[in-house]
Amino acid sequence: MSDPAGVEGDDLEELRAAWRELNDVVEDIRQVPGYADFLAAPTFGDIAAAAFQPLCYISATDAEGLAMVVRSDGGVDSVVLPDLTTDSLKTRVSALFSSYHEFRTDPTSVAGPWEADLDAVTRWLWDTVMEPLFDLIGPEPAITLVPGGLLGLLPLHAAWTPDQAKPTGRSYALDTSAISYAPNARSLTAARQIAADRGRERVMAVIDPQPMSAAFRPIPFTALEEATVRAATLGTANVLAGSAAVLPEVRRRLRAADVVHFACHGYADLTNPLESGLVLSAGQALRVRDLLEMELKIRVAVLSSCEASLPGTDLPDEVIGLPAGLLQAGAAGVVAPMWAVPDVRTSMLMTEFYRDWRSPSWSPAQALRTAQLWLRDSTNEEKAQVLERAFEEDPSWPDPGVADAHLDWILQREPGRHDDASIRHWAAFCHVGV
Repeated sequence: MSDPAGVEGDDLEELRAAWRELNDVVEDIRQVPGYADFLAAPTFGDIAAAAFQPLCYISATDAEGLAMVVRSDGGVDSVVLPDLTTDSLKTRVSALFSSYHEFRTDPTSVAGPWEADLDAVTRWLWDTVMEPLFDLIGPEPAITLVPGGLLGLLPLHAAWTPDQAKPTGRSYALDTSAISYAPNARSLTAARQIAADRGRERVMAVIDPQPMSAAFRPIPFTALEEATVRAATLGTANVLAGSAAVLPEVRRRLRAADVVHFACHGYADLTNPLESGLVLSAGQALRVRDLLEMELKIRVAVLSSCEASLPGTDLPDEVIGLPAGLLQAGAAGVVAPMWAVPDVRTSMLMTEFYRDWRSPSWSPAQALRTAQLWLRDSTNEEKAQVLERAFEEDPSWPDPGVADAHLDWILQREPGRHDDASIRHWAAFCHVGV
């Protein structure tokens, strides 16, 4: 690996030190049997083997962008993206992070400016990236995106164009295909093997740990998520809640789990990605560094209600985060948020996700997509009807306490409104891996 580019001033030596440390960790991992190719540049054979559904590489350059699509038969197509330059991308990501950072850190701020920036950047993503990509691919039920550099910080699945035929007046990328993300091709090949080998019977959940720092507030509705996870479990549910969620116990139980669910705070250190992590009890954290040292075999890791402590406009050129860390550590798939959504909407989304994923024929990406489209497109009244029918037709799902809490919240709202149509509310979660 080479030194990261695009960083100047006093931070350069610190960032170089972090990069050298990352190189050392990678070399240590490559000494583990079976990990000799960890993070090595893939061959075309590696890429073609991972393209069980269209595998789409998207990158920006100084002059223009490029999308390359590899198909399962080894075919390769590409399209130039004239407006996807490194400067235009960095400008838009910086503006989005700046308004998000202000919203999250200033108690007097409101979500409006960040929401407007989110709308603007996803509108730009449709014209610049996703429309030409879909024109190249054609109709496909599912695709995997490998976004390069800062594109990995943007919700490409929420790229949109006006469409008055849709309930919300917009058509989104997620309407066209179930979209997954991946950091590289090799991680997908390994993830697919893990997915084939692992079931869904052993579930481990970490629910609202008790951090020692006052910076992390209690997360509302986590009790509802715990009830949802227990109801969705086909085998046994192993729950670590509150002060019991300490690092040694989490590490121990992770190794025996098929599915893991974290309803807790998280943080992203983009200049030292190995330090990004999930906040546990007793002042401890499960970091990317810790995950890369573990040999896990997990079908799906769900990171719910996590708050990312994002920086302002000082952005690195590459992104390594918790989902990629979990994938490299041995999770076949990860469902994780790109921004903070710690409210009842997360609980509703998780309820629908687990209900859909109860079907053996559904993939996590399909289940997440269906849950997001339902949350986005249904009116308050339609949501209430779904929950009321659940009581009559399937009293085991969702948990009665969960259904009651959701109904109480929904029935306080105007019946005919699409209160969850904002990208901010439905699109935070993405699927990474298989």
